[in-house]
Amino acid sequence: MAERLESPLRREQIAEAALDIVVRQGIGAVTVRRVAEAVGISAAALYRHYKSKADILAAIMEEHQEYFMANVRQAKVQATSPMDALRRLYFSSMAMVSRYCAMPVVFLSDVLWFEEPELRAIKMRHHKLLREIIIEMIAAGQTYGEIRTDLRPQEIVVHFLGLIAMPALIQARTPEDMDLPRQIAANWELFAHAVAA
Repeated sequence: MAERLESPLRREQIAEAALDIVVRQGIGAVTVRRVAEAVGISAAALYRHYKSKADILAAIMEEHQEYFMANVRQAKVQATSPMDALRRLYFSSMAMVSRYCAMPVVFLSDVLWFEEPELRAIKMRHHKLLREIIIEMIAAGQTYGEIRTDLRPQEIVVHFLGLIAMPALIQARTPEDMDLPRQIAANWELFAHAVAA
């Protein structure tokens, strides 16, 4: 019987195994064989779906984007206001940082930026969409009277993304240098105060 790789659970297992390899050994250590061993399937079965490290990383990036978009939808549905939607999106994004601490390593790797142009294209497409969504949420907060209007949403979004990026980098490389739950709460309080109308 063929080993099934197309279920969401199996794709998630593959992503988590590859990211664990990134954290422990670096992005260069990701191979189809190592990921297959970590998941407990044959390399041949994995190779039928993922021919290379780039294929595995592309799948991880797409999976990560799916989680982010699900978080966006949930934040918008559950929010009581635009600022509450931003808060919900921030905290759900930080839950992803906690769970997938290797993603910043992938996003900043030479493999992504210089060696595999298709990975860079995926990342840039995702980043553009991320920025557009958050800018729209910030603009709604300005219209709603919750967020200051003396700064453009395009400037505030950089601050918001920084709330996620820097703790994510520290968590990926030197987690002992930061109490992540406390930092997450502090970052939100600082942001909310800084952008309040």
